[in-house]
Amino acid sequence: MKNSRSAYRDMFATPGVSRLYLLGLLGRVPMGMIVLLIVLTIQQLRGGFTVAGQVAGALAVGLGVISPLRARLVDRRGVRTVMLTSGVSHAISLAILWPLSALDAPSPVLLVNGLLIGATMPPTGLVLRSAWSRLFPDERRRRAAFATESLAVQSTLLIGPLLVSVVTLSVGPGWGLVYCAGLTLPSSLALGTSRMLQAAMRPNDDAPPHWAGALQSRSLWLSLPAGFGLFAAVNAMEITAAAQAINASAAWAAGWLIGAFAVGGLVGGVAWGWRSWPGRLPAQLIVLQGFLAAMLFVLALNLPLIVVATVLLATGVVFPPAMTAQYSVLDITVPRDVLTESFGWLGAARQSGSALAGGAAGFAIDSWGLRGGWLVGGIAAVLAVATSTFLPKIMPPVTSGVAR
Repeated sequence: MKNSRSAYRDMFATPGVSRLYLLGLLGRVPMGMIVLLIVLTIQQLRGGFTVAGQVAGALAVGLGVISPLRARLVDRRGVRTVMLTSGVSHAISLAILWPLSALDAPSPVLLVNGLLIGATMPPTGLVLRSAWSRLFPDERRRRAAFATESLAVQSTLLIGPLLVSVVTLSVGPGWGLVYCAGLTLPSSLALGTSRMLQAAMRPNDDAPPHWAGALQSRSLWLSLPAGFGLFAAVNAMEITAAAQAINASAAWAAGWLIGAFAVGGLVGGVAWGWRSWPGRLPAQLIVLQGFLAAMLFVLALNLPLIVVATVLLATGVVFPPAMTAQYSVLDITVPRDVLTESFGWLGAARQSGSALAGGAAGFAIDSWGLRGGWLVGGIAAVLAVATSTFLPKIMPPVTSGVAR
């Protein structure tokens, strides 16, 4: 049996895969930049953070509401139309935010612009995950492909803020929005016109689609609260880590704490796709999410910053594997002709978890101190664990692999 090192090698040796992955990575770099750039641009031109925060929130709403519907269009109409139209419209909506802010446009106009930025964001990750499921029928390469997707997301969290700093210091945040548009547009156009991607994502015209689409799947309904809880836990963790650094009169350390979590995530993501792990997939998911919950409860002990950084480094190791495992559950259990839509619903649940956890963690910190913020994250992770315990009853009898 080949080792898992060759799974990555075999995946990228497949003709056309490296190009698709690099295009996807290029198109997703702005994900780690846009919110920061929006806040910096509006604050610089308008003063204050209220409107800037509202526009960033509008982006999250637009993305969360439209993502499942756009993913359904990919399943039913193919990838070309969705990627081309979303790429062009997203680039335009990004580029016009700067002049609208400079011209002192009314706040409602900026909020609508924020909604459009989120609603038109190309579904690059959803499309590629669904494509890997179709392109790699064997479990080894598909596991590696799903792991690389989680690593791509993790990489944007490291690369994006660094690029924001460089762009802001050199030319200003407004030009940064134009830069993001310049990254997103060619990537979306190239993916939308890729013959390999169009062939892999060809819609199934054999039967008329059911109006409920992916929502007919019981595993999807169980995955939604798990995705909500996982991302709520991580967002609460990031906010509380920053608060603990500030509380210790070391605001500079906030980036190091979150960076430790991200570094741990890169290690865990590579390890997850490097080899096969024992046990069935639902059990693996429960263990990964359970470890996250346990570490967040440990952090509620108000540990010194150096210990917090060490715990966050260890905690980050399980985040990309947990993301990958959630997608793998859907890949096994959801019909292929609604797979992209199911990924879209999971993404929307995750966005909702991130958005609500921010307010909940902030309230808990103000009310009960740092312990309250860590407990919000731990409780959210427990929600993910609790709902995942029902998965073994509806999963096929496979182990850690992604099988059909």
